Amino acid sequence: MNILHLIKVQRDQLSKAEAKVADEILAAPEEAMNMATAELASRAGVSDPMVSRFCRSVSCNSFPELKVQLAKALAHRASFISEAVSKGDTAHTIIEKRINANQAALEYLRSHLDTQSIDAAVKAMSGARQIIIAGMGGAAAIAKDAQHKLFRLGIPTVAYDDHLMMRMAAAGASSKDCFLIFSVTGRTNAMIEIAELAKQSQVTLITITNPDSPLAKLADITITSGDELEDTTIYVPMTTRIIILTIIDIIATALALAQGPAAEAQLTKVKHSLDTTKRKASAERKTSKNSKP
Repeated sequence: MNILHLIKVQRDQLSKAEAKVADEILAAPEEAMNMATAELASRAGVSDPMVSRFCRSVSCNSFPELKVQLAKALAHRASFISEAVSKGDTAHTIIEKRINANQAALEYLRSHLDTQSIDAAVKAMSGARQIIIAGMGGAAAIAKDAQHKLFRLGIPTVAYDDHLMMRMAAAGASSKDCFLIFSVTGRTNAMIEIAELAKQSQVTLITITNPDSPLAKLADITITSGDELEDTTIYVPMTTRIIILTIIDIIATALALAQGPAAEAQLTKVKHSLDTTKRKASAERKTSKNSKP
């Protein structure tokens, strides 16, 4: 966990004075990296010793050490997120940067994805009466993608992006159900409240979110969303969206394998249901040929 992520996570546990220092750093980390202790204290409206106290609260022995950690975090972040794209970049450059960022994110996922959490999620879903999926805002489309992949496996699956529908679904669920919540940061009040309702219904709660978030603390199983890779408080999730969609693919594949031949038969049946909705390629070519003068 880099220092910026650590400060965000611990901010609510800090004293009021320390929180002022945290806010100043999070608002302009590049500037804070070049400040003296007195300047940061002045901007935050606290004493110089309070800056030192804040540093110790976030596991740094001194302000110089904190600045070193800030430099590392900013260098790490720039390789992933949209700020790496600069004004004046050509289409070619943007293509290269976005693809490189997504490739780097997938490599990050390879080393940070907890296989035990994946196994636990697959086991819970395979034995569930139904899978209820919830996602709001940018996570709504991700929730629909998950439903699109999981319902084909023969497990009743629904996805909601409406807050009131989510609340009713959470309240009406049972211990036989699996409730899957997508939230990049895990700090949206509405999603936390829905998770609390779901837990009261004794569901198995799976969250794909920031592992250090309030939402994750409520979950039975948590899988990382890669939230630390980009600042989604300003930018629409891009890199994290790729990570979460890949996690969905991993879970869907593992779930299909866990179900064995029955899953293959189910997938084939669902796929063949679409046969009559498509024109055959040979028929299209014949029609096109006959229409020529």
